[in-house]
Amino acid sequence: MQNCATRSDRLLELILFSLRDRGALCALVLAAYRAELTSLLDRVSSGSIGDDDDLEVAPHPRGNGAGGGPARARAEGRRGEARISEEDAFLVYDLAGCIAEAAAAARLPVVRRDALSLREKAAEVHAGGERAERDMFAAGIRVIDRILDAARAQPSPRNEPASKDLN
Repeated sequence: MQNCATRSDRLLELILFSLRDRGALCALVLAAYRAELTSLLDRVSSGSIGDDDDLEVAPHPRGNGAGGGPARARAEGRRGEARISEEDAFLVYDLAGCIAEAAAAARLPVVRRDALSLREKAAEVHAGGERAERDMFAAGIRVIDRILDAARAQPSPRNEPASKDLN
């Protein structure tokens, strides 16, 4: 059984050798990576940032301007803790590398740059705690937006049947 990296490398080779449909194939691969990244970030974030159900917030007097909201309690109570597992951070790191390679093949330097930034942020998660997690999620959302922007900028596919090209 082949691992994902081997299949991904072969798919990337196919794209690189395809002359006529290179843009469409790269867009397809990037769309698949975008969906995978969206799903992964959603799954990872569901157990980390934003869990207010288990928080108890002590009331703060409002007269002196000190706020006592859940965000502050979360920051004070869990500051510096990394809640994303090492395995999940590695998955984000690995996927960001694949996105960067596909973006390079598609000649999308902005997507590639942001994917490499996401990769760096994923590598820093365990050393940087909650701040690094937020930075990683922000970088991931930026990559998703860049891929969507690139897809919108591509010309519409031709309306010719695929079988015509095979004859």
